[in-house]
Amino acid sequence: MSSGEIYTTLAGDGSAIRTPAPASGLDLPSVDLVLQDLPQISTSLPSRDTETIDSEEQEMMFRSLKSIIEPVEGTAEVAGSFDLKELHASLEQADADARRGRRDLESLRSVRTIIDRLWSCNSEYLAQAAEVLANGSRDPSWRIPFGQSGILKFFLEIISSKEENDTGLLLHALRLVGNSCADTDENRDIVIKDNYTLAVIRHFLNPELIQVAIPVIYNICMDYEPAHSQMAANMTAYILLRLLKDGAMKENDALLSFSYDLVELASEQVQGIENSPGGTILLLMDLAQDEDMTLEYYSPLVNSLAKYLENERFQNVCISDGMVEGVLVTLRRSFSIEIDQSSVEETKAILQLRLKINQALAEVSASSLFMEHYPLNSALSQTLKSWVVADDDQLQICACVMLGNLARSDEVCQVMVRDLKIHEELISLLNSDARGAVLHSALGFLKNLAIAGDNRVSLAEAGIIPAVSRLWAYDSVPQVQFSAASIARQVIISSVENIAHLLAPLSQDPDSPEQERTYLSLLLSLFEKSDSSPIKTEIGRTIASICRTISPKAREGDEKAISILNKLYGLHDGVARPLGAMTTQTQWPVVRSEGWFALALMANNKSGCVEVVDCLQQEEVMELLKATLSADPSSEKEFEETNSSQVSKDRDNAFVLVQELLKNESGALPAGYRDTIEDMVRDASQRLKMPFNS
Repeated sequence: MSSGEIYTTLAGDGSAIRTPAPASGLDLPSVDLVLQDLPQISTSLPSRDTETIDSEEQEMMFRSLKSIIEPVEGTAEVAGSFDLKELHASLEQADADARRGRRDLESLRSVRTIIDRLWSCNSEYLAQAAEVLANGSRDPSWRIPFGQSGILKFFLEIISSKEENDTGLLLHALRLVGNSCADTDENRDIVIKDNYTLAVIRHFLNPELIQVAIPVIYNICMDYEPAHSQMAANMTAYILLRLLKDGAMKENDALLSFSYDLVELASEQVQGIENSPGGTILLLMDLAQDEDMTLEYYSPLVNSLAKYLENERFQNVCISDGMVEGVLVTLRRSFSIEIDQSSVEETKAILQLRLKINQALAEVSASSLFMEHYPLNSALSQTLKSWVVADDDQLQICACVMLGNLARSDEVCQVMVRDLKIHEELISLLNSDARGAVLHSALGFLKNLAIAGDNRVSLAEAGIIPAVSRLWAYDSVPQVQFSAASIARQVIISSVENIAHLLAPLSQDPDSPEQERTYLSLLLSLFEKSDSSPIKTEIGRTIASICRTISPKAREGDEKAISILNKLYGLHDGVARPLGAMTTQTQWPVVRSEGWFALALMANNKSGCVEVVDCLQQEEVMELLKATLSADPSSEKEFEETNSSQVSKDRDNAFVLVQELLKNESGALPAGYRDTIEDMVRDASQRLKMPFNS
């Protein structure tokens, strides 16, 4: 896809929505330009034509080299102007080593001498010698000696040379390098030391050499991290993506497999991502969206795209250059990738790829730039809204997460609820048989919408409390339970009407036993069953929020508040226990203070006192109350200033609690408990210099 083409974003019903093209200034340099900007490699090869050797002697040298690499059983063919005795001995040793399955470095000294001389006289036999050596390098026993003898280095320099070299010579030089580096880290070190991977990469542009050069890089990099890093830093991913886009490897399945694997390998390296042009993600998406794309190639492209979009620069490029639509299309494309439905492996693979794209989109939409470039009235937002009720989990999750990230201001949240009515679709989703992951994302979106105060009434009127109440029993996914409990707390904050919804009966039938149970009853049942401290604490905060809103109004004589308070205490045994859990948790000191304060508010009511007494029957809560009342932060050197303030606040709230309890308990306290609490209050009042009336 060129930078001027238009993305087509698919809506939930499969219809096409035309969206803006990526910015025309997107960084998409040519491969030639990329290679020009990479460092040049210096070579130490001697100049050619420095020695004159007649053709007969050149042939003899070649035959001598060949006899070392391809010895005939029991004999050795020797000729040329060498020390024949020394060469004969060397060949005999090489032949014996071959029969024993190993190669001796000494046997390659004369080989290096031969190829140096063939180079210096610019011999046509050098290409043939390279072929013989490349064939020999297929034998693992030759590989390390090739590296130690300097033969590998010699051909690496030929590959790196700026001189015009015969294509056949370069082809076999590349073969030798690739074979010599297969599973041989010693030789890979030689390649990496002087950045010869770049020299090999430059030959990707030669149509006659690309089919060898790409597998060579693959052999060098496979299971060898230093080579991965260097290959990535040399812009291999971008170069290959441009070549793939231009069809340079079409009709060659093996080459395509190597190329896509190398792109993915490069994306796993920080250097590769940091050095890549911004247009890299455009190429990844364009290739992934090809109508003929298979899972084998779609997978490395998506894995790479996800890696790039973890990087802040590429997130910003994706947003500012109008490519977020392209990521959505890439996700939608996954549903038309052909897979073997009977294959557990392929089914799992495509699901993992969708999860990775969704995670990338979550990161992108969380950027502060996202709302600036994709406001609520954009085509992309409209597409996402249609996906909320799509027929696939991953599209629904994508929509909830991305729109939820847009819902980060009161103004936007109010438009979403008031004008778009999106909360109604989300609540419908909660009432469906959607999977846990979809429910969790929908709840997260609703929590954002509930932050805007004006939205809470609309959410409650649309049935948010009955919808989340069924999820309080969703114990297979605790995150869903927690979010559902959290929504209840969020919706009732400072709202008498919504608190009334929470305390509404489960059935309007006067003959039904459910008429005496409320939605809050279900929440308290979750408290008793759950082992999750965050869930228990969140339920406690919900009770605390009710007390904060209703108790002051009831004291002022508000009839509705009094009615709600009577329901709170009359229909919900154990309603104070979640407040006790708030005080005994240790993760959030502010929540602990909130718990003591709510217990004090509850103790201000005679019926509430009964529940507070029930809470204090828990030994852990009673012991903490004693410790809190006796705390003296000013005498503890280890207390920091903030801790000291928090401890003082806890102590003051606890003191108010016990005073209210003694004043309103009306016999609810067992005699022994009352004596204990009176002693605690008397002691605390003396230390705090506060009045105490028994």
